[in-house]
Amino acid sequence: MRHSIPVVLALLVASTASFPAIADAQTLQEALALAYQNNPTLRGEQANQRAVTENSAQARSGWRPTVQVNLDASYQQGPYTGAFALGSYTSNSAQGYVSAQQTLYSFGHVANQVRAADARSRAEQHQLRLVESQVFTNVVTAYMNVLRDRNILDVRRADLEMLTRQVQLTTSRYNLGGQPSEQVTRTDVEQAETRRRSAEVAVTQARATLAASVAQFRAVIGADPDELTMPASLPGLPATLDQALKTALALNPQLVQMQETKKATSADIDTARSQWGPQIQVQGTFGTIGPASPFRGGQYGEEVTGLVELVQPIYNGDLYNSQIRQARNRDEQARESIELARRTALQDVATNWHAVENGLEAIRAGIAEVRSGETSLKGYQIEYGYGLRSTTDVLYADQNLRSAQVELASSRHDTIVAEATLLAAMGRLQSGDLLPNLPHYDAAAKLQRARTRGWEPLQAPISAIDKAGW
Repeated sequence: MRHSIPVVLALLVASTASFPAIADAQTLQEALALAYQNNPTLRGEQANQRAVTENSAQARSGWRPTVQVNLDASYQQGPYTGAFALGSYTSNSAQGYVSAQQTLYSFGHVANQVRAADARSRAEQHQLRLVESQVFTNVVTAYMNVLRDRNILDVRRADLEMLTRQVQLTTSRYNLGGQPSEQVTRTDVEQAETRRRSAEVAVTQARATLAASVAQFRAVIGADPDELTMPASLPGLPATLDQALKTALALNPQLVQMQETKKATSADIDTARSQWGPQIQVQGTFGTIGPASPFRGGQYGEEVTGLVELVQPIYNGDLYNSQIRQARNRDEQARESIELARRTALQDVATNWHAVENGLEAIRAGIAEVRSGETSLKGYQIEYGYGLRSTTDVLYADQNLRSAQVELASSRHDTIVAEATLLAAMGRLQSGDLLPNLPHYDAAAKLQRARTRGWEPLQAPISAIDKAGW
């Protein structure tokens, strides 16, 4: 029976804990917190989420009255008759009035616009979750890249130092001669020197790779990496693959976002259909009118108008029918997007679950291989001093050890990154999961505020009437 990921992790904590702790080291959680507070991609998406929620407020304006103040002034001059027999006349007037308009019933048009806007606002919340998990994945990757590349650079430097000593030792033995069992040839010297030159190139390449990783760290997290600590694992890993798959179906950000988008496209169909229904509006104005020049307040009189309007579309060149067909096709696209997101989420979970399992096994094997390689190299070096091993044997043992050390560093890197990708696919790579003690951006509160901003008393009864039948 295969071990679950948490069980295997517990077995590996001891190996990770064997490395000495560094004072004031920058932990992965600290890097995540720093990125959560200042990453421009994440902060920009938070601003976009607030902008999208305003669509919910704007859609509700259809249930609310509009009021405006108008001031008009006019001047006119013209003949009394076509032959100018009586000369000409002039007139001027000015008026000021307040006009108000209120939709009483829109046949559900406004109600369905509100449904669509709210669904898209909720979808944007999950888009923000998706961006947040992507940023956190980038943070984990950047953090582990620096850790891996620093370890590899240390390995390459140790390799160069060892090979430099080996070249010196081999050259000395070649020059001094000695017992036949201790003699080396010119080929041995050249072989050691070739390996030393290759080690120099490897150190240069490792420095360049580390510099690129540091630049990535700075871009994603917004700070230079200090002394980093190797994380044992990420929090929230599931015990079984089935649990991971069920969590992904419930929480995967892209899947939930597509489900909310599907609700919006369904509402869009009803919005298009509602355009065929009757709409009832009332309008009213109250103001005063009189001569503009010379101004005489006593000559101004009150002006009051009222209008109740019922509009029933009959024919509009097939515009509304086309919009209905268009909305239905987009709804079908949204339905297929849900299935695609579902399949992608399950694929990502399964792929990364096995990647984490394989990575943990690789770490266990790598630790044993490094220990064996260290013992072998030390033994070969001692035996080389007694003439029991050749230069090729020592170089081969050194190569095996460095290869094992690099593979172990890569396995630790790949395993933590796979854990992050697994949690992201499950919808559990969020600030609430990784940074429980940090204040979190509340996207739901932003939406609720947008939905209630600008509320006025007529909205409740008019919205209730407008929703009837839908």
